Amino acid sequence: MFSFKYDDDISLSLPLPDQDSEALYALVEDSRTTLAQWLPWADQLRSADDEKEFLKTTLTHFGTGDSLNCVIRYRNQPVGMVSFNRINKEHQHSEIGYWLGNQWHHKNIMHRAVTALLTIGFTEYNLRKIIINVDVNNDASNHVAQKLNCHLDGTKREDILYNNGQFADMNEWSLLRSEWEKQDKKSKE
Repeated sequence: MFSFKYDDDISLSLPLPDQDSEALYALVEDSRTTLAQWLPWADQLRSADDEKEFLKTTLTHFGTGDSLNCVIRYRNQPVGMVSFNRINKEHQHSEIGYWLGNQWHHKNIMHRAVTALLTIGFTEYNLRKIIINVDVNNDASNHVAQKLNCHLDGTKREDILYNNGQFADMNEWSLLRSEWEKQDKKSKE
């Protein structure tokens, strides 16, 4: 099983559908109102079996190299997910998506999980650029991108349609491998 240990508390791993689906679904169920504000899929996930099927699909996409979906484990407990949603091999870039159960907010978990995924993307996948698209009103996710020293490329107007029929503007943040390498080098000095 693929696993990447970031520090003593945080690791990323490929999902184990039979073992992770109930815990992840429980997190979604408990956090549904918060998640659904920003992630249209949250209202559509209705059972642990739905989650299990989703996790199986992510493993198929991992096998073809199209995406990488990882369970975020905090002290070996599933607390959310982080992913490269679509890996563009030709242009060497990908977009990150992530979510965290409400009870795990404010513990610096997401910052560390996304940092771990950036490391995987730039070192293992040889990506040139990684993108994070965030609703302009999602302060927590915009803060993750800012804290990672991502560049705000701009705001895409009416870029996503939510389940309530409303369109929302999205900030596009990016980090280039050259920028990440400079940051990584400074953190090791």
